Amino acid sequence: MADPVTVTAVATLVSWATTELAEGGRSAVQSLISYVRERFRDRPVERAVVDVAFREQPTPAALSRLADLLGQESGADPAFAEEFRSRWVRAHAAVTVEQGGVVNSVSGDVSGNVVQARDVHGGINLGGPPTPGSRRT
Repeated sequence: MADPVTVTAVATLVSWATTELAEGGRSAVQSLISYVRERFRDRPVERAVVDVAFREQPTPAALSRLADLLGQESGADPAFAEEFRSRWVRAHAAVTVEQGGVVNSVSGDVSGNVVQARDVHGGINLGGPPTPGSRRT
């Protein structure tokens, strides 16, 4: 069974494959799709699962089979899992930004407080008591 991130990635990726996207998003999505297709190029059974999932209007069963396939492949090859997730993050960020969204990313060795926000009206307090005279909303 595929993990929830893989299931979400597959459903979203297949949706994007059949949607008109701006150039940056289309390029990132096509890169990920090409990576998946190339991975299974010489494995006809698995390649058929990939091809069926990327057809227009795939069935929920086809999406589930692709998610399971990617989950199995990720479990067998951590390098594949890492590269798939990396490409997924880039594609998701590119499409989100093109649709007017905001993408905040924190990665690597991070410690301490992190705030990810789009619109902040008022202050942000990280720990400690509020300053005298400040408002709480």
